[in-house]
Amino acid sequence: MAKSSITLLGIAFALASAVATAQTRGQNSLGSIDLQTPFVGSSVSCSQTETQKIVVPSAVAGRAKLKARLLNLLRESLFDDSKGVTNVARDREIRKLASKLRNEKPDY
Repeated sequence: MAKSSITLLGIAFALASAVATAQTRGQNSLGSIDLQTPFVGSSVSCSQTETQKIVVPSAVAGRAKLKARLLNLLRESLFDDSKGVTNVARDREIRKLASKLRNEKPDY
């Protein structure tokens, strides 16, 4: 018992000294830099005024929605399996979605 408490005390001391060393190194490296100097008297703003749109093909979006639905169902199924609950309708939907993704070839 005493040996394990001495070991834990040694580990705690090593962690505390590592944290203290990291903090002092961080203070020394950032202490000499004035981060506010470049921004004094000037406003910082984004020079890009146009908004950009990302266009996703409908085939890719549809496949992504199927995958997301399948992942959500699988996650829910895992939680229910851990509790010992069986949901037959969800299992059918999982099989249906998995076969749909397997048989459907991506167009991209």
